[in-house]
Amino acid sequence: MKTYIIMAIACMALSTIVPAQETQAPTVVKNAFQQKFPNAREVKWDKEGEGEYEASFVQDGKKGSANFSETGEWLETEMAIPVPTLPKAVIDGFHKNFPGAGITEVYQISTGKGKSYFEIEYTVKGRKREVKLNNNGNLFK
Repeated sequence: MKTYIIMAIACMALSTIVPAQETQAPTVVKNAFQQKFPNAREVKWDKEGEGEYEASFVQDGKKGSANFSETGEWLETEMAIPVPTLPKAVIDGFHKNFPGAGITEVYQISTGKGKSYFEIEYTVKGRKREVKLNNNGNLFK
């Protein structure tokens, strides 16, 4: 009986879910984010790579993420957008390159270097894929 109690306690201890700790971005990064996205809610920070932080957030009812350097320089924003809001040229370009594929999610990407494109997640033959298209519907490289 004692063995069962010890095993039960050990199982409960091992199965306890410990929430992941949120990354704390430097103050300069948080300030830059707040200045660029003053209406953002539900902000969560992650370390994206060496010297780069990513904020996931909701703004105007849309999910998004933004990347900043450790010095507070804005690098990129990715905002989820509804498929029907895609420009016609992008939809046409997608269907031309991927006939029969179904779009599952779309993100509009803007970079600190002035680039803008769409990242489209899609399924074809049951497999999930991703492609980047520019505003004219051409593959983005």
